[in-house]
Amino acid sequence: MSVQRFRQLRYPLIALAVIIGLVALHHYYRLHTTFASAARNQTVTISSAGFLPNRITVREGELVSLMIVNTDLKPHNLAIREMNVSSSELKPSQSTLLQFAARKKGEYPFVSDAPGYPETGYQGLLVIE
Repeated sequence: MSVQRFRQLRYPLIALAVIIGLVALHHYYRLHTTFASAARNQTVTISSAGFLPNRITVREGELVSLMIVNTDLKPHNLAIREMNVSSSELKPSQSTLLQFAARKKGEYPFVSDAPGYPETGYQGLLVIE
């Protein structure tokens, strides 16, 4: 290959090398961040006895899907205040799906925000390991 031909191809070859490097980086980071796609599906029933279950354990990085079902005679919701996550108020026999990412390890209490309910057993604990 002559020097003049090499000079003509130098910029396309540099561009090709950069593209290959970017594709390799994309592939590396995509493979190492797929842990967040793990999902935890859990049903939480709100009854006259409170939340059932009242303790939920998930792993850090999981996508959490909580099916909230109100079987009590009063309206309720589920709120995890420290994570700024809450469901809408559910009338008796209503349900809703609450989804969020478990981003940070710790223990997060959840309650029914309705007045008077946290004191009477409408509370639980979300543990992120």
